Amino acid sequence: MDMGAETACPVLGLAHVAIKSADMPATIAFYCKVLGFAEVPRPAFNFPGAWLGIPDGEALIHLYAGQRAQNAAGSYDVGSAAVDHVSLWARGYEAQRARFARFGLPYLSQPVPGRDLAQLFVYDPNGVMIELTYRLSEEPGAVLGERGGTLGFEPERYRQFSGGA
Repeated sequence: MDMGAETACPVLGLAHVAIKSADMPATIAFYCKVLGFAEVPRPAFNFPGAWLGIPDGEALIHLYAGQRAQNAAGSYDVGSAAVDHVSLWARGYEAQRARFARFGLPYLSQPVPGRDLAQLFVYDPNGVMIELTYRLSEEPGAVLGERGGTLGFEPERYRQFSGGA
């Protein structure tokens, strides 16, 4: 089978990431309070969920909960299985590090070797690793390579987000 470019559908970009949530209010609160997302209108699907996007922008994160989000055993999976992490472009590197510290969330900061990029890694309340990617040329004063604790998913740190956004 010829896999030539002339027969391929051009991919234009990432439309969204869907995340199953055992605790929808905590997940919404995390994405809104820690990462600066806003709830955006969501169609009236027949299952619980929320769409989150950048303010006045498209939905980048689709959350869903309830029975549809459960595995075959009726429980909720934690983490991202075969997907290692989700990367999002961001601005405000130092402000984000301060926000992680304010919420007591461990994170990893690292430069991308040979590129004008830096990354911050943090887990969401569902154990999904989120990477925030920054262009260093747009981040004067960015302090690279520091850790805010040891990066790892510790569910108890996310209880602060339970109870609603």
